[in-house]
Amino acid sequence: MPKLKQKLKKLIDQAKSQKTAYFKLLSQKMNFVAENIKNSIKLGGLSEHQAKSLVLIFLIAFTGFVILFRQYYSENFFPQKNYVEKKNPKEIEKEKLRKDLSVLVKGHPIEMMVPYIAKQDRVTAAYLIGIAKKESNWGKRRPILAGQDCYNYWGFRAQRERMGSGGHTCFDNPREAVDVVARRIAEIIERNDAQSARDMLVWKCGSDCSVTGGQRDADKWALDVDFYAEKILN
Repeated sequence: MPKLKQKLKKLIDQAKSQKTAYFKLLSQKMNFVAENIKNSIKLGGLSEHQAKSLVLIFLIAFTGFVILFRQYYSENFFPQKNYVEKKNPKEIEKEKLRKDLSVLVKGHPIEMMVPYIAKQDRVTAAYLIGIAKKESNWGKRRPILAGQDCYNYWGFRAQRERMGSGGHTCFDNPREAVDVVARRIAEIIERNDAQSARDMLVWKCGSDCSVTGGQRDADKWALDVDFYAEKILN
């Protein structure tokens, strides 16, 4: 402890010594400048103190002038660049799609799936929304397994180890549900060159609409799906 105090005292003494030396040097330089000004402009009537004051005023004025000049030059000749990060068109479209989906399904169970649905192209996303509305009212009527949500809001039926009520597929989580169903919808759209839900009746009817309620029921299904899909497409 005594050694630490000695070191600390030594550092303080050194700092004081350096401070004294600095101000001594500054005083000498100001005296030198003042003497030069006296001799050069023949200020014989000024005292040494007055000459030092004059030098100090000059230095302050000069410093202020330099600062103002740099500010003016910077503002007028080097305008500030706008560094706001620009998003590419694809990112802008995805963000807009996410907002459109969120507004439309707000308050429904499918709302939790919006981040995953928004990763799809807009057409696939639109039919994910349209079919889910018709099949489950966006998740309010849904298959369950052991009292747990199957995350199947599209009436999707594909044989798996975990099957929910009504013979519907059970998914492990919302992300898996969207990925699997979106892949199937995208396949139907591409294969049938689908322009509307009428080109996707295989989702409703399978291979024969007569065994799933008839053509009238199928037409109504397509009409309802398109009604909500178009809210995202338009």
